[in-house]
Amino acid sequence: MKKISTIFFVVSIFFNVNAQANEISNTAHPVLIPIINMFDAMREHNGKKLLAQFTQQAILERVNEKNEVVSSELNEFAAFVNETSKHLDEQIFNIKVNESDNLASAWVPFAFYLDGKLSHCGVNSFQLVKQKKQWKVRYLMDNSFTGDCTTFIKRQKPDKKH
Repeated sequence: MKKISTIFFVVSIFFNVNAQANEISNTAHPVLIPIINMFDAMREHNGKKLLAQFTQQAILERVNEKNEVVSSELNEFAAFVNETSKHLDEQIFNIKVNESDNLASAWVPFAFYLDGKLSHCGVNSFQLVKQKKQWKVRYLMDNSFTGDCTTFIKRQKPDKKH
């Protein structure tokens, strides 16, 4: 059971772009390229592509509802991505990027949908490094918002004026 919940946790971290992927990628800050590629790889069930977005020995962690930090194995997650038949979709919004030379961070609020139904929401925190002129994810930590996700999403999304 623990392994299943760990896999679900990792899945929930990564599925962060659906229809908005093209919109984001067309105007993406270079730091976001591996993040967008990672989510594309997940939708494509392509574990090899997913792994290519990370540094060697990258760290994946979640702060759970008990405020405990739980680690996950990237290679296990990539294998799961290859094998799952579930439709996993984590939509992202209101992204904040900070960059200094070869170091960057991205604060990425999300809403996670499992087979089209809202499952949970929260924030992904990415730490990235530039290696051989490419950004790679070195560290990814997330949490799940414990309140109402509809309220969380409304609070996180910037107002769109038409």
